[in-house]
Amino acid sequence: MPSRPARPALLATAGALLASALLPLGTGTADAAPAAADDVLDILVLGDSYSAGNGATDDSGAAQTYGPAGCLRSKVNWGEKYAAALRAGGQQVRLVNHACSGGVTADVTNPRRMDTANKVEPTPAGVTTPAQAEAGLAQRDPCNTRAFPTEEFWTYRATSVTPALTTYECTRHLRPQADFVTPDVDLVLFTLGGNDAGFASIVQNCFVPLTRTSSGCKARVDAARALLPTIQERGLAAIAGLRAHGLRDDAKLVQLGYPYLQVDNDFTLSDPPGYPAGDQVRALVDEGNAAIAAIVPRANAGHPGQMTFLAGVPQKFAGHEPDASTPMGNPARWINQIGDGNAIEVFYHPNRLGHTAYADLLLTRGTFGATPGSEAVRARLRVRLDPDRVQVGDRVRLRVAVRLSDGSRPRGTVVVRDVTHDRKVLTRKLRRSDRGTKRLVIRPRRAGATELRIVYRDKAARVVRVTKRVRVVR
Repeated sequence: MPSRPARPALLATAGALLASALLPLGTGTADAAPAAADDVLDILVLGDSYSAGNGATDDSGAAQTYGPAGCLRSKVNWGEKYAAALRAGGQQVRLVNHACSGGVTADVTNPRRMDTANKVEPTPAGVTTPAQAEAGLAQRDPCNTRAFPTEEFWTYRATSVTPALTTYECTRHLRPQADFVTPDVDLVLFTLGGNDAGFASIVQNCFVPLTRTSSGCKARVDAARALLPTIQERGLAAIAGLRAHGLRDDAKLVQLGYPYLQVDNDFTLSDPPGYPAGDQVRALVDEGNAAIAAIVPRANAGHPGQMTFLAGVPQKFAGHEPDASTPMGNPARWINQIGDGNAIEVFYHPNRLGHTAYADLLLTRGTFGATPGSEAVRARLRVRLDPDRVQVGDRVRLRVAVRLSDGSRPRGTVVVRDVTHDRKVLTRKLRRSDRGTKRLVIRPRRAGATELRIVYRDKAARVVRVTKRVRVVR
């Protein structure tokens, strides 16, 4: 019996689709999509395993997973089913999913560390210290599979350097999910918070036959309850992060509720001192859903009507929850139990019927008022970088030019961020006298290939961004 079930999300939130995040040729523009795209509803799905689609299968039982290793995104999850139903009703829909199994709220705005591999290679000539080795590894990036270049990046740490061999760790990371917000996004659907609350520990200590105990279950449920206020604040920070990355004011955020994890049959753990696990975990789900709903007015302050909590999930799943009181489980369950699918990643995640139920519940609200976006004022951003190959500490000059479609002079903010090393390089405000053009200078601090993201934002136009790359050598 597996000792650790997969980690989904207890506190569900809402999420939607995305268009392309990086624009070619050093030019970013809010109207880069073809005119026909104005009729397309762009949905971006973010969050954890409940959004990624752990447990979803097609009618033949195939999971149809894709994306970076460990994310377990499914092409037949509730988001895809919802989009398909909207298309059947005549709405053009483009859906992109950047949710990832095991995600926590911080992953919306911060890179997520995924896994680490240990490697050994011959020491290059002239390399004698770990710092030199790491600089060379960062430049060559040998662990990078380049299978998902917009999502994954690797960092390196040399653990031993001898004249013959270098031993090092390469760690795979996912970029922040908010990076995939573009001006085209009309609707964001996501679930988040369950892993913050310790979902896996709750399942393991309350429902898994070989590991559940009354004291362990109580401790995990109590700990989750204590964390609910903190999780609320994390959720608000994630929403602020989506807006900071360019989510339009007229785009919609939908927050999904969460189903119960045990059927309503008074399931009790009888080992001393005893604990009504079923009732307590059901109560925790109610409290978690209420905590999510409670942040909506705060999230909408200054953004009227942007965020919605999708209530009614526990009621939709009523009678179809798992049943840990019997090895056979609930024969009418819409959520996988231990043993379903023989993979811990799907345990206590919605099955095919559960994903259909989520999609049906979303469809009762249509598109939540989201419509394909178009704004009167659009921004165009051009960036010239010179040179694109420098030594550490040398100057790199950037010429940033912003033009607004209404002919007015840009008065917004330009932000330059070193995406490779996850740090902000500089922020500059455009003045009227700049006439939309700013000349900036940066000095790279580390050797290796460095990805710079230049973003322009103001109150009149959608956020636009450009990505440039600099090769830094020693």
